[in-house]
Amino acid sequence: MACWMPLATLLLSAISVFITGNEAARILGIFPTTSKSHWILGTALAKELAKAGHEVTVISPFKLQNPPENYREIEIEYSGRAFNDAMDHIFESTENSVVSNLFQMRQYVEETTNATLTSPAVQRLLQSPNEMFDLLLLEIFMDDALLGFGDRFQCPIVGMSTFGASTFINDLTGTPQPLSYVPHQMLSYTSNMTFWQRLVNVAFHGVEAIVMRYIYLPMMQQYYDTFFPHATRSMDEMRRHGVSVVLINSHFSMSFLRPYSPNVIEVGGFHVNREANSLPQDIRTFIENSEHGVLYFSLGGNVKPSKMDPRKRDAIIRVLSRAQQNIIWKWDDETLLLDERKFLVRRWLPQDDILAHPKVRLFITHGGLLSCTEAIYHGVPIVAIPIFGDQPLNAARVAQAGWGVTVAYGELDERSFERAINEVLQAERYRLRVKQISERYRDQPLTPMQTAMFWIEYVLRHGKSAEHLRSPAQELSTFEYNNLDVYVLIATVSCTAIVLFISFLKQILISQNHSTPNPGTKKNK
Repeated sequence: MACWMPLATLLLSAISVFITGNEAARILGIFPTTSKSHWILGTALAKELAKAGHEVTVISPFKLQNPPENYREIEIEYSGRAFNDAMDHIFESTENSVVSNLFQMRQYVEETTNATLTSPAVQRLLQSPNEMFDLLLLEIFMDDALLGFGDRFQCPIVGMSTFGASTFINDLTGTPQPLSYVPHQMLSYTSNMTFWQRLVNVAFHGVEAIVMRYIYLPMMQQYYDTFFPHATRSMDEMRRHGVSVVLINSHFSMSFLRPYSPNVIEVGGFHVNREANSLPQDIRTFIENSEHGVLYFSLGGNVKPSKMDPRKRDAIIRVLSRAQQNIIWKWDDETLLLDERKFLVRRWLPQDDILAHPKVRLFITHGGLLSCTEAIYHGVPIVAIPIFGDQPLNAARVAQAGWGVTVAYGELDERSFERAINEVLQAERYRLRVKQISERYRDQPLTPMQTAMFWIEYVLRHGKSAEHLRSPAQELSTFEYNNLDVYVLIATVSCTAIVLFISFLKQILISQNHSTPNPGTKKNK
């Protein structure tokens, strides 16, 4: 058996070289948002690129611990507080309408774009005549002005989406989005929408299109013109033709089915550890000493559970205290003082590795896409408490697929929370269902990371010639894409024909009326 180990290692190395290529490239990664979950995805890919021998430069507000030697970091300096303020009041915002949330996103998007482009280190990079890159890896999050980096360094762009496909991804790739069965990412609908849900879906897409056209894009245009005054391509051209490929954090086995253009690649879960790391001693001991297993509770890296309504917090504590299992709970400050024999409370927890432990019975989560993906990979059913963003949509997918239960935050109380937990723990079908989906998800010819690496290398090999992946939809106006001009012509011709036909019938009737003698009139003899 041991004699095969060197051969296996050599074979895996050869496969890795085949998949990732063997020519080092200079890659610029931009992951500008202050959401740490977005950064986790971006740096997971950036580290893998560095390990493959590429020279990687990352623009981000966060710092990576122990980066590889060929990994350079450029800091984004944030002075605004739009994101932190939003997180401080996120629980109160759960009752806001999606239209209100769409408008509120404007401040955050502008702050992100402004901070990225005005940071001194980023400006030095833009102004330096010696900086050159072979590829731009850009997080796509309504930050169209940052496409100017691709023009500045005259390199192809690979986009990355921490969501699945969204309307702002579709705009850059020409990906179709049939509104009859593809819900908007901010709506908590499934692929089986009722008539009224389809009506809302269509209406909200219309509102978003107006907001994008008259609010977001003009704002992005100002930043593009200001910080890329010598651009050789307009922002509109960069939006239509600048992005070669977009890697999306999704996979058909755990999402709603929908069509994609060839340049939209599913790599959902590429951040998940295929081999679990050893847990810290205190966490491992706590889990293994839990006779009935543990429940893991985390609302993600952005939501601050300490800002939760105290009545809801106390209801949660009462329910969890009665649970047969012990509890591991991610909490953001030191105010949560609970029985340490029952509760293990930490500011930070190695979530992926905890979920990999076989004694984890249930994951109580906000329904973030990273969390849902990790739960699927490790086969752990969930109770979702969606808070904002795409979390209601993800929670709807979970409920429809049958591997978890959703509790709306506005309806969260002791009764609803306990009912949801008991339902998932006691009904074996949830665990069996998530195991089935996990097997489907794992059944891929390449790992998601290998797929992502292949397509980045593909764009590096083909450069601008990767335009063969571009959808013809990018050359069409909204009227042409939706055949509205054709339908207008058909309607006009049809209406004209109907009007002419009715006029013709009227003329015939009038003629017949005139030629028919009045029966009451007799001829004089």
